[in-house]
Formats: sequence, C-alpha cells, structure tokens
Amino acid sequence: MSSVVNTVPSLDIEEVARLIETVGEHVTFIVLSEPGVGKTSLLTLQAIRNSDQWRKPGDYFPTDKYQYVYVDGGTLRENDLAMYMPDRDNKRVEQYVTNLINWDDSRPVVLMFDEVLKIPKLLKPLVTRALLERYIGDRPLPLHSKIFGTSNNGNEGLNDTIEAHVGNRVGIIQMRKANHKRWLLWAAENGISPMTRAFAALYPSMFASYRDGDQSNNPDIYNPRSSNVSFASLRSIAKNDHVVRNWQLLGDTVARAASCGIIGQSAGEKLAAFMNLQSDAVAPAAILKDPEGVPMPDKPAALFMSVFNLLDAVETQDDMTATMKFIQRSSSRELQSIFVAMTLQGSGALKKLAKNNALVGSFIQQNPELLHDGE
Repeated sequence: MSSVVNTVPSLDIEEVARLIETVGEHVTFIVLSEPGVGKTSLLTLQAIRNSDQWRKPGDYFPTDKYQYVYVDGGTLRENDLAMYMPDRDNKRVEQYVTNLINWDDSRPVVLMFDEVLKIPKLLKPLVTRALLERYIGDRPLPLHSKIFGTSNNGNEGLNDTIEAHVGNRVGIIQMRKANHKRWLLWAAENGISPMTRAFAALYPSMFASYRDGDQSNNPDIYNPRSSNVSFASLRSIAKNDHVVRNWQLLGDTVARAASCGIIGQSAGEKLAAFMNLQSDAVAPAAILKDPEGVPMPDKPAALFMSVFNLLDAVETQDDMTATMKFIQRSSSRELQSIFVAMTLQGSGALKKLAKNNALVGSFIQQNPELLHDGE
C-alpha cells in the first residue's frame, strides 16, 4: 500500500477538467493536491464544460446531457452504495444498490468520489469496483459514464493511501494550486467582494504552495509540517468573504477573530490591518471623474482597494479609459499586471470593453510582459 504518489508535470484545474472530459469515459483519474485548492469544483466544471445546468449536489435537470453525482468518501458508510438483502421468494440473498444514482434515468453519469483515498477499508472493494469497472455493486453504470476521484497528497499525513494494483489501473494526476491572478479571475466571476479580491491581490504569498521550494517562512499557507488547521487557501479566502462583507456589522474584534479562525492567524491579522485602511481608498466616482488629477493613495492597501472597487464600477468605454489613465499613474507593476489579467483574461463586459479600448491596447503594446500570468 502506497501513501505517497508524485506525478510530473502537475496540471491546473482547467487542464484536469479538460482531461476528464476528453478521456474520462475510458480512464478513471484520481486527482491529488494539497487542501483547499478547488478539487471539489471539478464536478461543477464538468457540467459547465458540457453546457449543462447542474452546479451543486441536489441539483437535477432532466434536460442535462449527464447525471452528476457527488460522493463524499470521507463520510461514506457501508449502506450508502449497496447492501445485501434476503429475497424470501427465491430463498437467496441479493445485492441491492442505493438511490445514489437515478437508475430509472438512462443518461450517462459523471460520478465524483471526493476524498477517495480516505474511504474506510471496509468499503474499498465496492469503491474500487466502481473506479475500475464502472459498477455500483453489481449494477453497471449507464453507457458512456465517467468516474473520477479526488484526494490529498499522500505525504501530508491525512491517511490518503492507495494499493499498487489499483494505482496501476487508474491515472494519478497532480493538480497544482492556482496563483493569485487565476483565483482573482474566478473570484470576479463568482461574486467575491472587491475588498476580498483587493486583499488577495495585495498578498500573493497566500497563494504559494508548500511544494514550491522553501516555504518555511510563509506562515499563511498550509504546510504538512505545521500543526495549524486554519490557513489561507483558495477555499478559505473565498469562505471568509462572508466575514469581510459584514466587517462593520460584526465589529473589528469579532471579525478579526472569525477571520483568524478561517484563514489562519497570520493572514487574519493582515486582513484586519488591511480593513482598517478602508477610509484611505479613493471612491470610484472620484477616479472616473478626474483620473489624472485625483490623489493617488500612497499606501498599497488603499491603492488596491481603490482599483478593485473601480473595476466593479466600469460600465462604458469612457469608464475604461479613465480607469486605464489612473492605472498608468501607479508605480506598482504588480497592480498593472493584475489589471491586465482582470480585464483581458477574464470574461464578460469588462473584457469586451478592454479589448476594444484604444488606450488599453496601447498600454499592452508598450508593456507586453504584463500579459504573462505567472503560471
């Protein structure tokens, strides 16, 4: 039994989703990564890539191409998949499958076993058959179904193990942690507040991985050598947005304590200091009215707050031109690089405005290195 699996090269979440979509019908992939980097969202990404409506467990749309089924391997119990029951008429014991899948629905299934390498030993034979043979108990999944699993890296001490004979029959994939620019694109499209996005942009060290060289001096992130269970991750930073949105209502003491409990002591303290600088930010209306004359914040936190609030206020080409004039005045290349990523690599109206804006185009032409996202 192996507890450590390393695969090279690592893939980002979009590459993993494309791999599952393309060959997942024929190969079962087990996706490994550190905690909190978005593995669970791979099932939603499959629905998005298939242009289906499903987004979360409990959803069911008869018009979707696939059924989408989520299984939490860490809490899986014996009777959640199948069980033996006596058939009195035939005087024998038969295996009955549960309603995990709608067996009356002939559509293929996309089935995800989350935390698959943490499944209790007693249930591994059932799950292994599902992974390798596309069977739940003795019942085959509909034709063209796909199964994949996710779990943590074996060296993290979280009881993730896999037998060699199973590992040789599946594909082991290492998924890397997204950097802050990729996360910011996701955050902008998923309703994360400008304040949380500005904080994330200001502290890209929160998006480092313990696997990226020596991170012993980075107290913000997950590290298997540390005993901290609260830390900054893609997941926890997004979850903490509920606290950020209600910071004034909660008050500094409560909000700070909550943040330290969600994103860790180090990141939580940084966030508290960051939130106390809100009054130094420049209002979007002031920037749009006079982008070249409005005072430029001298504190990085206030500058990042100003820009992320501004981006959410851009609605017209004139707004985009004013925003570009303000961004050009900043000496922060990191902020300018993030602006390029948010506008040209994102989606929706902001991207369309930026692509058709002469001033933005001229700025990119003069600074082509800003197009690189650092992945």
